[in-house]
Amino acid sequence: MRHRLLSIFAALVAAMLLSACGSKMSVDGSSVGVMTAGQLPEVTIDGKAMRLSPGARIYNPNNLTITPNQVPANTRVRYKTDAMGHVSQVWVLP
Repeated sequence: MRHRLLSIFAALVAAMLLSACGSKMSVDGSSVGVMTAGQLPEVTIDGKAMRLSPGARIYNPNNLTITPNQVPANTRVRYKTDAMGHVSQVWVLP
């Protein structure tokens, strides 16, 4: 029981430290950046040219799917990449 409490406490402290340091990577493996859509499937996130994966989904702040041309330039987003490094999911932040 004591060991379990110590491990829970350690996990909470680690989570607080990670959130305090302002990391751009979240627990679920997503990152936060500024996205501008180019010619499909090209996008630019934080000045880095990336590609949308086939079947990539982009969600607006209301959690509805939108097409890349509906994303305004320099929009703050949270995104996930697949094993190939392509952007697979994007959430437009309010």
